[in-house]
Amino acid sequence: MTDNTLLNQDTANNDFFHDFIIFLTYIEKNTIRRTATGNISLADIAALKKDFRQQKIFKDYEKHGWKIASEVDIRFLTHMKVLAEVMYLTYNRKGKLLISKNGRGYLHNIDPITQYWNMVETYWHKISWEYVNPSFEIDGEGVMDILQKNQNIIWDALLRKEYEWIDFQAFCETIKVHFNLDSYFKDKGYGIDFFPIEYGLIKNNLFRLGCIEIEEEKNARGFTKIKRFKPTKLGTYMFKKIIKDKSEEEGDDCPICRGMKKAEKEQRNLSMEELKELFDEAKKKK
Repeated sequence: MTDNTLLNQDTANNDFFHDFIIFLTYIEKNTIRRTATGNISLADIAALKKDFRQQKIFKDYEKHGWKIASEVDIRFLTHMKVLAEVMYLTYNRKGKLLISKNGRGYLHNIDPITQYWNMVETYWHKISWEYVNPSFEIDGEGVMDILQKNQNIIWDALLRKEYEWIDFQAFCETIKVHFNLDSYFKDKGYGIDFFPIEYGLIKNNLFRLGCIEIEEEKNARGFTKIKRFKPTKLGTYMFKKIIKDKSEEEGDDCPICRGMKKAEKEQRNLSMEELKELFDEAKKKK
């Protein structure tokens, strides 16, 4: 089986990509009515739901006896709508969301891997991560703003790990030091909660797009948290394509990787001083 065939299978197996294509196909055949506030109508949401693979949010509402009041309740649907608009695959006219000429070309004239690549590249570079996953801001800048601006450094670090498991806590601690995020992540007496990284970068980004797989466990407070994660073949392909194999040129001088490796080897969280030493060493070599 060729690498291209495997990538095609991986893109087809990604629920978000599958639902994005379903969303565009539905608009091509039916058009979508928008409410006075610009949201997708409940009738269209009900029709789309039947073919969506992402069913968790719908099941959660049914479990609690809640009713979906608007598109805002289905966050991934809003994200797909914004993606389609930014990619110029859809346009608005007289209260309706319609497929564009570009949208038809996207659906019928390019292969699935290219479709997926265009979707992810837009998600990473042209849509605000802060909009998708709002985070605590300091002087008007949130954690997600900082991570998005420096994403290639993160992709480079993940690419160096390739298919190895990465300890989530060690990863977060290293990210915090490397991007000077101490003010955003403070110990409130029960450890540091890396919620923006867990959801904004991992669950609602890399995991949603099929670039990583994750392993979870319950913490001391009974909450399910990420224990570790590792890049998938699809993720490795994306990281290489995005940074154009930059990691091969720079060798092993990647402080994020070294920080994670040291923490995992010693099975502990490195101190701030130890992590800063790694970054200082890397800076001196440049």
